[in-house]
Amino acid sequence: MTEPGLWIDASLPRRGANVATQRARDELVLLDLESGRYYTVEGAGDRIWELCDGRHSLADIVATVSEASGADAATVRADTTELLDHLRAEGLIDDAR
Repeated sequence: MTEPGLWIDASLPRRGANVATQRARDELVLLDLESGRYYTVEGAGDRIWELCDGRHSLADIVATVSEASGADAATVRADTTELLDHLRAEGLIDDAR
């Protein structure tokens, strides 16, 4: 498992099996079935979540989101790793490596 701040380009973020999702307007609602807690992601966060399938590396995710948004890859990487740190801290993802 990756510690906060230690995501590397080869990391393979993977959604937790205990997380259900539901689309609500422009947001994606994540429900932790074990704790009953829910979270929302939107915009690039929604796309990042979808790419956290254990097959796309952090480098792949950054490239995909950067290309789609036209944003600088360094900025996208910083934002992505911040989101991944938060999702991991909540037990919603891990590193499949």
